[in-house]
Amino acid sequence: KHLDYMRNSILIAAILLLVFSCKDDTEVEINSLADYVEANSSLEVADLVACAGGKANGFLASSTEPTDVMFYPIEGATDFQYFEAASVADSTDFSKYILKELTSEPLFNGYLWKFNNESFLGERMGIVTYKTPGKIHICNPIRQKTNIKPTEVNKALLTVSENGVTPFFSWSDGWIDENAIYFQVISDLDNNLISGTYTFDKNFTFYDLSNVVFNITDPTNSPKLEPNTTYIITLMGVSEDNWINFFAQEEFRTD
Repeated sequence: KHLDYMRNSILIAAILLLVFSCKDDTEVEINSLADYVEANSSLEVADLVACAGGKANGFLASSTEPTDVMFYPIEGATDFQYFEAASVADSTDFSKYILKELTSEPLFNGYLWKFNNESFLGERMGIVTYKTPGKIHICNPIRQKTNIKPTEVNKALLTVSENGVTPFFSWSDGWIDENAIYFQVISDLDNNLISGTYTFDKNFTFYDLSNVVFNITDPTNSPKLEPNTTYIITLMGVSEDNWINFFAQEEFRTD
């Protein structure tokens, strides 16, 4: 499963390289992701981290915007765009991804960001892009299953074991056992992100990186938790197609 997850990333990177190698630097009207790629063919291609979750009566947004497309904007990221394809069969055809204007807002005081997707029937494929100096960043396709496999919001799946300022977190998969990777965010009560890590394992000890496979924590900062202080863990189980199968959030206190 983990190898498949990595192979999917390699496949999308190869598609991007092929598209860029076939395009000239010409002015085009931007309707689709293919248009956007063509218009920015002089920029180096890079990836970005994104996923989505949702359920009928609202996940992190409202019931009229039940799906949240979340992504990590690295330092210097600008020009956030969202493109959507109506058919899962078109997941690798950039001409089928149409530019869609959605409301958006910060998460964790801007450390992450999200688009609020409107209601739709069936499933949708989504791709987020942004730019940094000299680069265009394009995420792997996100299969949005709000109406097929809604995100399970269930903090009972998460267990927090106190251990001074290095608490231990463990969890189970919930009713959709399709998770390829797990995302853990530790934040304070002011919603500031302290650490953001990904593991393949169903456990994480703060701030032990021995089983961390990807880390979005500020590399200039060595995060520490203060004793006798309340914090929040936000946990997401994410499938190979970047859908959040379960979401758990819980306050905990160091001792």
